[in-house]
Amino acid sequence: MPWYWILIIISAIIGPFEAMHALNKARKNRQPAAPQQTVSYIWDLDGTLLDSYGGIVAAAGKAAADAGIHDPEEMILEKVKRESLSAYFRDVADRSGVPLEILQQQYRTYTHLTDDQIVLMEGARATLERLSRSGAVHDVFTHRGASSEPILRRLGIRQYFREVVTSEYGFQPKPSGEGIRYPVNKYALDPDRTWYVGDRSMDVLSAKDAGVRAVLLLPDGSRVLPTGREDRIIRSLREI
Repeated sequence: MPWYWILIIISAIIGPFEAMHALNKARKNRQPAAPQQTVSYIWDLDGTLLDSYGGIVAAAGKAAADAGIHDPEEMILEKVKRESLSAYFRDVADRSGVPLEILQQQYRTYTHLTDDQIVLMEGARATLERLSRSGAVHDVFTHRGASSEPILRRLGIRQYFREVVTSEYGFQPKPSGEGIRYPVNKYALDPDRTWYVGDRSMDVLSAKDAGVRAVLLLPDGSRVLPTGREDRIIRSLREI
């Protein structure tokens, strides 16, 4: 009801001076509306924002071949997507007898040669821009290491992220939520309004271990099976 109708009604009951005094007092005592809390997104990189699995699989295949293991790329991709790259190299180490550390070092050598071939996932830039304009804040937690920042800068999206948490920080790998809890605690994020976005089951488990909400990106043809613990499943980043 407009304020002047309220004034007229009160004036008819208690008089105009008393009515104005009562209305001014009510305005002073009115509680301001609680500010809307910020929505926060913490992002995985490979397979979520970065279309990079082609280079990852090729580099892993070369490292395995150096150890005498010749796996088809489809099999490597299946292992990496459903489990992890580390799980694939542990399997190769068991089959070849080559130490895991050597396999991983060979992989890093090969994968750095293909970093300049990595492109953005469809809709990544537009989604980050739209969410940022709406007031959302963004961080990253990825198993990728020192190459993360240069790749994000080359692709023109580094400016969207407050902090990029990589393997160099030394947190426990997924499915531990330690790396996600770091920005949550550092920036006092509200877990109920914080979303971790990833493309694998371990991303969902990591989010749940950290106590935040989980978005699972499952593009058409994905080999990943939902865990049943996702808060949202999307086919495209544009759905966020």
